[in-house]
Amino acid sequence: MRSVKFIFYGLLFFTFNTQAEDVKVGGSANAVVANPDTIAANDALFSIWTSAAELGFVQTTGNTETESLNFKLAVDNKRKNWEHSFKLESVRSSDSMGTTAERYLILVKSEYRLNESAYLFDRLQYENDRFSGYDYQTSEVIGYGRHLVRNDAFKMSAEIGVGVRQNAVENAATQSEGIVTVASDFDWTISKSASLTENLTIDIGDARTISKSVTALITKINSSLSSKITYTVRNASEVPVGTENTDTELAATLVYTFK
Repeated sequence: MRSVKFIFYGLLFFTFNTQAEDVKVGGSANAVVANPDTIAANDALFSIWTSAAELGFVQTTGNTETESLNFKLAVDNKRKNWEHSFKLESVRSSDSMGTTAERYLILVKSEYRLNESAYLFDRLQYENDRFSGYDYQTSEVIGYGRHLVRNDAFKMSAEIGVGVRQNAVENAATQSEGIVTVASDFDWTISKSASLTENLTIDIGDARTISKSVTALITKINSSLSSKITYTVRNASEVPVGTENTDTELAATLVYTFK
């Protein structure tokens, strides 16, 4: 049991020290003076994690019976030169005839800061859309990003990368193709309580091009709770027979931010 505790505290000590700045030694051999940034980094070690849960539910009864459930979870971890993010999305709609929409998305992304404006990134994504004509779609991308504008009111960034996409077609072999990814992201703080965001991603492949635009208006209710209206457009240049090229989604949700 003691050995387990020793390993645990050893790993915890290592975690703290990997986030710290270089330690300066001054005066006597026993005097150790820490960089002020080191102290600030250690004090903020447990505050660099942020997360938010988003939920929306609509049910109608009477002449028309429908149900719609939207759930999203976002976790972000910021460190000195790294930022890691995880996103989980689930959308399900049904009416008296059965399920009309069902989609799940998992996205993991890491960024390594080169300087104040530039960074490298890798992105892993898994998507399962029951009504897309595919069993699932996955992609792995690495690339370069740049913060074009960063101030209190407006933030904008752009990315370009290369990778591979796998398309698992129903009743057929999985298809793989190389892709080039271009993306942009902006966040406009309209007021103390309102902000507008837009995220655009285009994955260009040999067989088809997939684009996704997500526009959201966020209004703060208090320090932890916000309302959110999101409009999403997805387009695929080539789709299996019997499915549409473009899907749209309008959602109203509540967002709770954990601090």
